[in-house]
Amino acid sequence: MAKERAFGPHQLAEWLGIEPRHLRRAETRGLIPPPDVGDERWSEGVAKTLPDRVEEILSVVGDENYATAQDAGKAGRRKPVTGDAYGPHQLASELGLHRWQVGRAEQRGLIPAPDVDGKRWSREVVDGLRGEAERIRETLGDHPGLGSIDAAKRLAERMELEVEREDVRVLAEEGILRPVGEFRGYPMFSLESLDGLDRERVAAVVGERQQWIERSVTAKEAAALLGWPAGKFEVTAERNGLVPGRLGRYDRAEVEGLPGRE
Repeated sequence: MAKERAFGPHQLAEWLGIEPRHLRRAETRGLIPPPDVGDERWSEGVAKTLPDRVEEILSVVGDENYATAQDAGKAGRRKPVTGDAYGPHQLASELGLHRWQVGRAEQRGLIPAPDVDGKRWSREVVDGLRGEAERIRETLGDHPGLGSIDAAKRLAERMELEVEREDVRVLAEEGILRPVGEFRGYPMFSLESLDGLDRERVAAVVGERQQWIERSVTAKEAAALLGWPAGKFEVTAERNGLVPGRLGRYDRAEVEGLPGRE
């Protein structure tokens, strides 16, 4: 079954036959639902509810109507949502937070889960959160953290070690490095936790990975080592219970010990 499409802002605007600026204005004013796929894209199901409303949307956010509405608000600030529900971007604007802080605050229980359709917050809930914005900022800090790739780069630079993403993953699995949140299901690590790591422990993790790479081979390398086609190696390895270890690599000694090698 074909995977359902998802539309980014420019794709959705083109699909609807409107300008990207009109789409942004419509989202800001609550005239279209917030993105329902990773908070960045609209599902095909949601997109299909919009073509019949294009004329209505343009009647509000078209260039000939928008200047007056803009003058009525503060410069540089989004217009308040028209209606009784706020998406994550509108909630961030109302509370003076960054969009990532809203997501992180929800993950940490500092903001309740959306109470409208499981995606938006009611006006009542938003009004009750206004006094919590400063506490949320103090709790979460002003930096969203780094993913494992950027975390590895930061550690490599600061510690002068050949740190890679896999090393960050191991440090997290061992509980030495704890994520402060996640983005699209991937852990994020604070700058403070990264900078506070013990260099000797990080160096040990790096050394263990490098030693494993030296005494292991990829599936392609294993097949070449044995002089076999890739298919023969994979089937023979499976029949003999040989499975890949870290990084999808096989122990070289175990590969060389497989039966049938000439």
